[in-house]
Amino acid sequence: MISKKVLMPTLAVVVLGGATLLSVGATQVHAQSTSNPFSNLVQMIAQKFNLDQSQVQSVVDNYKGQQKQKMVQNMQQREQDRLNKLVQEGKITDAQKQAILSELAALKTKYNPDNFKNLSADQRKQQIQAMETELKSWAQSQGINFAYVMPGFGMGGMHRPGKWMQATPSATPTP
Repeated sequence: MISKKVLMPTLAVVVLGGATLLSVGATQVHAQSTSNPFSNLVQMIAQKFNLDQSQVQSVVDNYKGQQKQKMVQNMQQREQDRLNKLVQEGKITDAQKQAILSELAALKTKYNPDNFKNLSADQRKQQIQAMETELKSWAQSQGINFAYVMPGFGMGGMHRPGKWMQATPSATPTP
C-alpha cells in the first residue's frame, strides 16, 4: 500500500492552490499594505491582551498549518474511498487504482501549486489545461476512463465539471 505521503493526490494541492488563488484576487489590495492577511488581527489581539505579537503570529500560523493538514488528510481519505469504490464496482482494477495514485502524485510534483502563486490568471489556466491534457493522455494510454482518473473535484474539472465528465468510457478495465 502507498504511504500517506505518496497518497496526497494532486487534487489536494490544486484545491489548496485554487483556494489560495481565489483569495489572492480578494486580498490583493490588502496585500499591498501587509504581507499577511491576518497581521492586523494578530496585531489587535497582541495589543488587546498585551502579548508578544510574534508569539500570537506563531499560534495563528500553527493553527493554520494544522487545519491545512487536516483538510489534506480528509481529501486523501475521500480520494482513497472514491478509488476503492471504483475497484469494488469493477470499473477499475486495484493495479489501475495504484497507477492512478502514482500518476496523481507525479503530477502534484510536476505542477506544484506553490508555483502558481507567481503566475498570471492566463498562465495558471494554461498550466491547469496542460495538466489536464497530460492526465487525459496518460489515462488513455492506460486504458482507463478519464472520468475515473479525475479526483472527485479540482484538477481543472472543478470549475468546469461537465467538460471532463463527458469523457467517453474506455474499454473494460484489464486485470
